[in-house]
Amino acid sequence: MKEMKKLLALLLAVVLTLSLFAGCSSKPAATDTTDTSDTSDTSTTTDGDTADTATEEIIPLTFYMSCGVRPEADRIMEKANAIIEKEIGAHLEIIDADAEKINLMISTGDEFDLCFMANWGGYNFFENAATGAFVDMAPLFDEYAPETYSRIPEALWKGVSIGDAIYGSVNYQQWGVATQKGFAIRMDIAEEVGYDWQKLKGMAANDVLRDLETFFEPALELYPEMIGWESTATYNLFANDPLYYDMEPVGDMLQPGWVRFEEPDTVINQFETEEFAEFCEIMREYNQKGYVRADAATVQDHSPDRQAGRMLAGTWYSWPDMIDYQPTGVEELTVAGFEAANYTIPNMSMTAAGTCPAGQISTTRTVIPAAAGPTACVAISATSKHPEKAMELIELLNTNDELFNLLQWGEEDVDYYYDDNGNFQRVEGKYTFNYNEWQMGQSYSPDFSRSDFGRQLNAAQKDTAAKQEIIFEADRTATPSPVTGFTFDPEPVKTELANCSAIITEMVPVLGAGAADPAEYLPQFLQRLKDAGVDTIIAEKQAQLDAWHAAGN
Repeated sequence: MKEMKKLLALLLAVVLTLSLFAGCSSKPAATDTTDTSDTSDTSTTTDGDTADTATEEIIPLTFYMSCGVRPEADRIMEKANAIIEKEIGAHLEIIDADAEKINLMISTGDEFDLCFMANWGGYNFFENAATGAFVDMAPLFDEYAPETYSRIPEALWKGVSIGDAIYGSVNYQQWGVATQKGFAIRMDIAEEVGYDWQKLKGMAANDVLRDLETFFEPALELYPEMIGWESTATYNLFANDPLYYDMEPVGDMLQPGWVRFEEPDTVINQFETEEFAEFCEIMREYNQKGYVRADAATVQDHSPDRQAGRMLAGTWYSWPDMIDYQPTGVEELTVAGFEAANYTIPNMSMTAAGTCPAGQISTTRTVIPAAAGPTACVAISATSKHPEKAMELIELLNTNDELFNLLQWGEEDVDYYYDDNGNFQRVEGKYTFNYNEWQMGQSYSPDFSRSDFGRQLNAAQKDTAAKQEIIFEADRTATPSPVTGFTFDPEPVKTELANCSAIITEMVPVLGAGAADPAEYLPQFLQRLKDAGVDTIIAEKQAQLDAWHAAGN
């Protein structure tokens, strides 16, 4: 009897293959008519009821994500589905779809099983979750995806939850989620003028900015064409990087209303803080001494300056820094120390290797940002007829390295290979997932077996793996954002937000570039915010945050 069932399943698959496309295609939902001839592969798809009745074992599952055109995808999907059918009795169809298409499917109630979701790029994770678009996964993890849940820091699950319901499976990635920020200093010039950049470790941001003046003054005397510090009409250290000041935004970054990590229950107007006033004073000094561009308040893009290697110092977001992790063989954190170890020195942003060496130093606490969880996750559609089987697929993708690597890289020595130096290389024109594997599931693996440096065949790969071990450990111990899981509803104060946003866009770039005297300009700015309703915004954010806490969060 069992053999007869397998025979029937095989016959059905052959018939359906003649009429249906599969794999990562542009295959539309049932109501769509998009042409798919360029991107389809030959894996089979079936109507859920028909498949269940005919096979009783193999459940068809659809997974919508943005993966682009995958050459020779039919070959890979055939091998992938052999694994999936054997392990969980399901047959996967991956369908290329962007945020607009997925949202359209949700709004029209189309039947599908899984999709990529995020809190950026128009995916609208929280909005969709709140309207019942997704299955609550909380009751399913223990039975169907225990390892998927257990390997991820608890704070990330709060980021994809509404109340006790979990609406997304976090795609925990090989680069981790914890964040620590700091500064990059032009190392060779710092050594030339005798500036000790390593002393900046752990300093408060404004203290770093003041100390950098002792670097900028002699450096700019030697190199007057250089720029000390970067500030533009669209970026300044305080307004755009609250972590440097041990704060976290409640809602959008540039809206009034942040909390301090040390006082997470109290919403403040960040522009009324002593830190912002001091920052404005420092930037005024920078401007008058020529440490920033004279047109910093209006220039939109600093990329040409970065690419030309003109920056003496700037922000730095990667970590661990050069003190917490010293590269293999480098015994001294100097240019000579790196050269003696025959090791490439890190570079200033947007510069070519070996041209602008950067001393990298972290200054902030290590945190898991509030948005880390929903940055990349997989949701199960409320229209799915097989949510349990979809959950099993999530677990399989996250724990079966053979399957995941097959889908992300293809077949070794066919689609990719490792060269004589141990570097991962793709074969041109062959299968690729277009580096979108982070939409499919967790690229994290304890032994780095899902990374392109997993074999650790050269020193650079070993260093990368060693750094990531530090990051993974930090993910377990980092301070979670105090507003993880909180979503601010701007509707009650949308008029005040619009008015304040216009004032911030006008005046903060001037203050952040030191283009006006803060003794006069800052009070004007703060008064205009009050006139525009900033106190109403702060009160509304506080009320919503209090209600969120009162609900047990």
